[in-house]
Amino acid sequence: MITKLPISVCMIVKNEEECIAKCVRSLKSVVNEINVVDTGSTDRTIAIAIEEEVKIHHYHWNDNFSEARNYAISVATQPYILIMDADETLDHTTLKSLEQYIKSSSNEPATVTIRSVINDQTIVNSRLTRLFPNSLDYQYHGMIHEQLMYKGKPIEIVQNTNVVVHHAGYQENEIQKKNKIDRNLELLRKQQQLEPNSCYLNFQIGQTFYVNRNYEEAIQTFDGTLQMASKLDSLPPYISTIFLSYGYCLLNKAQFNILDNLINDAIEFYPDFTDLYFLYGVSLIERKDVQKFADIKEIFEYCLHLGEVVNPSYESVEGVGSYRALYNLGVYYEVMNNKEEAHRCYSKSAEYQFKPALDKMQSYKEENSNRNINKK
Repeated sequence: MITKLPISVCMIVKNEEECIAKCVRSLKSVVNEINVVDTGSTDRTIAIAIEEEVKIHHYHWNDNFSEARNYAISVATQPYILIMDADETLDHTTLKSLEQYIKSSSNEPATVTIRSVINDQTIVNSRLTRLFPNSLDYQYHGMIHEQLMYKGKPIEIVQNTNVVVHHAGYQENEIQKKNKIDRNLELLRKQQQLEPNSCYLNFQIGQTFYVNRNYEEAIQTFDGTLQMASKLDSLPPYISTIFLSYGYCLLNKAQFNILDNLINDAIEFYPDFTDLYFLYGVSLIERKDVQKFADIKEIFEYCLHLGEVVNPSYESVEGVGSYRALYNLGVYYEVMNNKEEAHRCYSKSAEYQFKPALDKMQSYKEENSNRNINKK
C-alpha cells in the first residue's frame, strides 16, 4: 500500500455524473486531499461526490476557466497541487514517478502525460503542467485553455515526470453532448478581444476548428498563426502541434502540394518528430501515385527507426513509431503481393493489440483454414 502523498487534487466539475466516481476512486488511495469545485451541476455529480467522501466546494460559473481553477487551488491545504478533470483517471502504474516528484521537495512545477482516447482507437499523448507547489505565486490565466503562470509570467522551467493521466473527454460523443465546440469558440473569441495579438489563442481556435473537422477554417487559422509565430523572437512550444494539425487538415482536403511544403518546413525545425514522417507516409498512400508508391516503405521504416516520440514538447499519436507504422508497412507489402512480409508486419502490429492488425491476422487465419478445408 502506498502512503498517501501530500497532494491536493483540484478539479472543477459540472454535470459529470458518468465519470466522477471513477476519477475520484483512482485518486483516493494516493493523495491526502481531493477538492471538487462544482460550477452548477444539475445531475447527480454532487451526490456522487458526497458518496465518495471528497471535499465539495461551490463556485458560480462566469465563463472563465482560470478564475474557477484559481478558486479551486485557493482551497487546497496540501504542499503540492495536482490538477485533474472529472473525465480523467490517474494511472497507478506510474505512481512511483509521482512519489519521486514529491520526495524531491521540488520548488518547480512538473508535467504529466495526458493520454487522450479518441474514437477510432487513436490515442494522443501530450504533456501538460499539472503538478506544482501550493503557492499563491501560481495562478491560471485565460478564459479557456487556461495557462499556469508564475508571478504573472509564463513558466520557463518545468520537470517532466512519467506520471500518466488517462483522458476520455475527447471522444466525439462527449464533445457533442457537452457542446464543447461552440462553448470553446465563444470563450476563445472573448479572450481574443482582450489579446488580439495572441499567437496561442489563434492556435487554440485553429485546433478547435480541426477537432470539429472544419478543415478549411482550420487551414486559414493555422496559416495565420504560423505567420504570427514567424515574427516572434522564439518559436512557442505548441508550433510542432500546429504543423501536425495543419498537415492533417491539408491531408483531409487533398492539398498534397501544400502539405509537402509544410512537412519539409516542419522537419527542418523538428527532425525527430515521428508524427510528421508518419503523416507524410499516410499522404503517400492516399495519393495513390504509382511513382511515389516505393517511398511508402522507406517512410514507415524510418518511422520505426525513430520510434515512439519521447521529446516532451511534442504532442504525438501513439503508435506512429511502432504498431501503426508496422500496420501500414503490412498494407504496402500486401499491395505488392509480398504476403510473407505483410503477415510479418501485421503480426508484429497485432502484438500491441492494434485492432486493424488483429483483424488482418484473423483474416489470414480464416483464409488458411478455408484453404486447408478445400485441400481435403
